[in-house]
Amino acid sequence: MAIHLAGSRSVKQQEILDKTLELVRKNGLAGLTTKKIAEKVGFTEAALYRHFPTKNALINGLIDRLEDMLIGPIREIAGDREVPVEVRLERILSHHAKLVYEQNSLPILLLAEATASGDPELLGRMRSILHEYLSVLEGLIREVQTGGSVDKTPKEDCLSLVLLGAPAALAIRHRLLPDRRLERRFIETLIPYLIETLLLRKGDN
Repeated sequence: MAIHLAGSRSVKQQEILDKTLELVRKNGLAGLTTKKIAEKVGFTEAALYRHFPTKNALINGLIDRLEDMLIGPIREIAGDREVPVEVRLERILSHHAKLVYEQNSLPILLLAEATASGDPELLGRMRSILHEYLSVLEGLIREVQTGGSVDKTPKEDCLSLVLLGAPAALAIRHRLLPDRRLERRFIETLIPYLIETLLLRKGDN
């Protein structure tokens, strides 16, 4: 799958996306309008449309950003074979959780927006990101299982859903009921517990 690199956009488009992200982090996507974005950037709406002709085009740009912020680092973490696979899985989930904090639940917001819009391009992009993320998790789980020292039931596709579901649930909680103490515990205690429990080695229990 090709990553839509941020560098392929113009400097002005990058600036617009930066300002749009600021608005989304503060107020979410529900009240986002091209008028508010234009005011934030210091443009007229007509000038904004020269760079992003529709609101969906802007959302697509935000999905590009999400792909760069989420999938790029996940691929890099997963590919570091010098690090034990369980540690790589922990680092991936921790990275996702930190992205939730830094971007105020951006992944779940974009998923909701793409679903509500019904736009085939936006939905296709979000499906592509989800597929890539799950594929990375499944590959790492298979790497653990190939040693024959872990229980192979349930299968890696089910286990990957559980691992992905934890930071996704955190994003919902963070958006509706923020609690930084709980969020710190999520990284410090829950993620290691999930990895150990789901990929428990035979004979360790």
